[in-house]
Amino acid sequence: MLKKIKPGQFLLISYALVDLMGTILLMLPLASTESGSTSLIEAWFTATSALTVTGLTIVTTASHWTTFGHVVIMVLMQIGGLGLMAIATITLTMLGLRIHLGHRLLIAQDRNYFDMYGVVRLVLNIFVLTLFIEGTGAALLGFLFPDLWENGPIEGLLFITFHAISAFNGAGFDLTGQSLEPYRYNIGINLVIMTMITLGSLGYVVLQELFLVRKWHRLSLHSRMVLLVTGAIILVGSIFYFVSEFHRTLAGAPWADKIIISVFQAATRTAGFTNVPVTAWNEPFIFLMIIMMFIGASPGSVGGGVKTTTFGTVVLAVWSIVRGKKAVVLFEREIAQESVTKGFTVVVMAGMLVVVSTLLIMTVEGLPFMPVLFEVVSAMATVGLSMGITTQLSPFGLIVIGILMFVGRIGILTVVVVLAGTEKRRFQYMKEDILIG
Repeated sequence: MLKKIKPGQFLLISYALVDLMGTILLMLPLASTESGSTSLIEAWFTATSALTVTGLTIVTTASHWTTFGHVVIMVLMQIGGLGLMAIATITLTMLGLRIHLGHRLLIAQDRNYFDMYGVVRLVLNIFVLTLFIEGTGAALLGFLFPDLWENGPIEGLLFITFHAISAFNGAGFDLTGQSLEPYRYNIGINLVIMTMITLGSLGYVVLQELFLVRKWHRLSLHSRMVLLVTGAIILVGSIFYFVSEFHRTLAGAPWADKIIISVFQAATRTAGFTNVPVTAWNEPFIFLMIIMMFIGASPGSVGGGVKTTTFGTVVLAVWSIVRGKKAVVLFEREIAQESVTKGFTVVVMAGMLVVVSTLLIMTVEGLPFMPVLFEVVSAMATVGLSMGITTQLSPFGLIVIGILMFVGRIGILTVVVVLAGTEKRRFQYMKEDILIG
């Protein structure tokens, strides 16, 4: 029976089981500050949001959950960020056990890695990098958050560790009750959180090349494309927010704060932390944020979306078609046709998923278009930003959003592969052209 299960199916089942365990733990009375246990839908939605490192919530994380509940959410975020197969690999390695070929295949699929060669070393590097970045971020936040240690060292350590894990894994969960809005003008806190979000969105392959290999003049095509597209998105988003909000949310702020706040809005497209309420943004920037969230983070990272390299590949392919060229070239390297095909597949499938989900929620819930579209893309891209409609959704709408978060974490291409059957063709059909455009 187990031999018939595909790697992608095994991943789905594994994450579903962890999600179930998280739901059960959050339903325990000791996880909630309120009398009795949390409802099934509230516990499941929170567990799913944490495991998929999204950050959408229907209860206030800071006040609804106890310290035990916060620890459960934090562990789920870490599992979702590192990946189940990575954690299993680290455990097996520590026990001195052999990593079999089937397990290596699961790791490669879970982390969107190129192939199985060197995948175990990648996982060990992931573990080291994660601990180092999260530890450094937590230490810096320990010096920057005001009045942090008033409730004792244990509460203080939990606070900074929770936010460091949430930021690096792009989850967006917070223990302040208002995200980073009370610290909008604290440049240090914003810079640390923003840096951790950006590093987490690059992907472990890129981080490994930047910080462990450190051969910056010989970066792979993948890493160069990730850095190029990520930098371009942050630059465009920052400038657009700065210009469009200069006389609104940025009015009266010092120039340094204007710049930091603007860059933060573009960087948080993969996380969900806010230092300015989403409802205070102007509509053009909200629409731009939907596009930026749809593009999402990079392959092998903690974020969702169609991925930066997918977007870059599709743009380059379209540009090549417009110029009448067959090859898709970047930095004097030709991108494989298979990658181009996968890129278009992911974009089309993600677009269809967003359209269908938006129509469903609008029809059933009776909510307006822009907030629903924003919510759907935020869930599919595992971002966690919201225009405030999450708590207004019925169980049907929450289930749709939960499924979108799950698909976003597993990966659209993985889900497509799992759902698609193996084609068995004994003959070929005649080919015929159709008119396009």
